[in-house]
Amino acid sequence: MSQPFYHLRPNKYVDRCLFVNVLERLNSHIKLQNHRYIGFGSYLFDDFKLLHDRLNIRTMISLEADPAVYNRAKFNLPYSCIQVINQTSTDYISESDWGDQNSIVWLDYVSPRSLGQQFCDIASLSNTVLPYDIIRVTFNANADCLGSAANGLDARFTKLKSRIGQYVPVDATAEDCIKEKYPILLLKCLHKMLSSCFKENKYDKRFPFPLFSTIYQDGEHLMLTFTCVILDDHTEEEGIIDCFEDISYVNFQWDKPSLIKIPELTVKEMMEINTLLPSDDAEKQLLDKYSFLFEDRADEAKSYTNFYKYYPSFHSINF
Repeated sequence: MSQPFYHLRPNKYVDRCLFVNVLERLNSHIKLQNHRYIGFGSYLFDDFKLLHDRLNIRTMISLEADPAVYNRAKFNLPYSCIQVINQTSTDYISESDWGDQNSIVWLDYVSPRSLGQQFCDIASLSNTVLPYDIIRVTFNANADCLGSAANGLDARFTKLKSRIGQYVPVDATAEDCIKEKYPILLLKCLHKMLSSCFKENKYDKRFPFPLFSTIYQDGEHLMLTFTCVILDDHTEEEGIIDCFEDISYVNFQWDKPSLIKIPELTVKEMMEINTLLPSDDAEKQLLDKYSFLFEDRADEAKSYTNFYKYYPSFHSINF
């Protein structure tokens, strides 16, 4: 799908900020400076810049399959520590020698038609990751990509099973393919797949420990993210949980995503609203005092009270 500039996509901007915040908290328990970061930087490298600036990660790999974008990415490299590789994630995961260096991997997928291959990539990655590695995936969770609702939910469900049938839970139904439920179904499919890949035994005790997931609208498409850390000892879970004692969106659940739905606010509106925050009854205050902004949009009021600190501010600058 066509992508506007990363920094002009406010919901995705907030989602990325949440991820960086999680890494900064994890850094108090797992030293991340010597991790390498593997992602899809395109030619803007927003996430790469943040992770280098905030965590001093110095080994960074950006995968770019499109030759034209690859050349543009090489031209726009912001730091010498970023290596751009003209390769698909499928080929990189299956062919590379990952060695013993820990990794932070963000597979930021956008194509719903490639969901089967995306799940295969993650399954292949599970054979490679080490304890203290971090895996983050983004999926297109737009149910319409399974077919028009006019064709019936059964047709959608059949399409999903044709893509990742072995990972669809036995209790899933066609009703799970409506817009509101489909992201949760994808999370359950991911859970089933990862559970099948990580089977603890006396030689291999690795397991994925979920941190958080989000749902957000990105243009015309509904997107889903999931982030986990790989551990090999359940006694370490408590230490991880302690890192996020005051962060509500990190809930350590497989299928409880946070909704990011940022309202469009003027600077004056934002400044006035922020005088009420933080507060235990902030959502109610917003709905009462600013009903003209949030009428019939209680989900936006809740999202703003949860993530107001990450609300983007864009400015015009003449170079």
